[in-house]
Amino acid sequence: MTVTAAAPDEESQKFPYWRRNLRVLPFANLLCGLGFSLSWPFVPLMVRGLGVHENLETWVGYMLLVFYLISFVVNPIWGGIADHYGRKLMVLRAMLGMGFAMMLVPLAPTPIWFASLFMLIGVFNGFTPAGVALLVANTPPTRIGSAVSLAQTGGLVGQALGPAVGAVLAALIDRQHWLFWISGGLMLSGGTLVALFVHEVKQRAPGRWRPEWVGSLRELLAVRRMGALYLLAFLFSVMWYGSVTNISVFVLQLLEAQPADAGTEAFWVGAAAMAMALSMVVALPLWGRVLDRVGPARVLAFSAAAAVITHLPLLVLQTPLQLVLARVAFGLTAAAMPTAIFQLLRIHAPPGMDARAISYASAFQFFGMGVAPFCAGLIGPVLGLRAYFALTIVLMLGGLVLWLRTGRAGMKAE
Repeated sequence: MTVTAAAPDEESQKFPYWRRNLRVLPFANLLCGLGFSLSWPFVPLMVRGLGVHENLETWVGYMLLVFYLISFVVNPIWGGIADHYGRKLMVLRAMLGMGFAMMLVPLAPTPIWFASLFMLIGVFNGFTPAGVALLVANTPPTRIGSAVSLAQTGGLVGQALGPAVGAVLAALIDRQHWLFWISGGLMLSGGTLVALFVHEVKQRAPGRWRPEWVGSLRELLAVRRMGALYLLAFLFSVMWYGSVTNISVFVLQLLEAQPADAGTEAFWVGAAAMAMALSMVVALPLWGRVLDRVGPARVLAFSAAAAVITHLPLLVLQTPLQLVLARVAFGLTAAAMPTAIFQLLRIHAPPGMDARAISYASAFQFFGMGVAPFCAGLIGPVLGLRAYFALTIVLMLGGLVLWLRTGRAGMKAE
């Protein structure tokens, strides 16, 4: 009884703010997720409204690729600052920085100015990984899985609601560009909540901070299993976030076999996107409990295998309904993968480098978000999107095998 009673007291002493943070961060993530996704689907319409009528898809494709490449480059730098100066500072950097940058976008008079201000958002991008880094450093180890899952669920609910809210608002305002003012306001609101109510016990890395990218990554990759975790983070992003637009195009291709008007196309495109997002919202809190009980290593292996299995139907299915069901299965079973990866990064990272470890994983995820539609655009016209999906399945299977082999190698070495 004495040991059992002492455990909560020990948690309160070492992690005094984790309960309050867990009440605030999911709601702040919801506001930021809503703000981020509210205006995002309408970017092509905004670019067209500024006078780009030819090669619109090329404009948007390159903008998204550069946006995520910027996020890929700067996120590890932000992670290094977090390790040396505090993780709350980086959450505020992301939420408030993105909010202020979004408030500037509607002022763009030309497509070039729009693209430039759009890139500025990418410099501050990363409110979810910044919040995860704060949580894993300020939450009892036995509660990290459920805490991170709940925080991510808040962001996912916002991302799921964003396009629907944006569609309603777009019909009520004169210019779609003004949506970024609403997006910026929501991001700033989330950042204000964090500034007022979120606290941390700072765990600073030794020495002075130096802006380095390759050196820190080389140090992290020297740790067993870290490379496999980064590969799986990248591949999950390719399959999940990066393939959203690819799935939309695939829906339109499936509908070519049957007569479909614009309303039918919009319904099935929306259904495919919502199916995955909503299934993940449902599954994440449940997976958080499983993570705390079973452990992240086993959950990661299961989720990676599930990602492979639930993508196999994409190679043979023939109707949009079948595609929606496949996305639901993917969302329910693979939802735990990012949470498991973040938790394992915290476990395996050298002391004082946990924020950087997570930021590099987020950087590889951003890279996956940008490279996935780009690669699909190269492979799809030549071999078809099913060939692209087959490639992602093979790569994820390779990542799973690498993860399992590094685990066995570690057990033999021990």
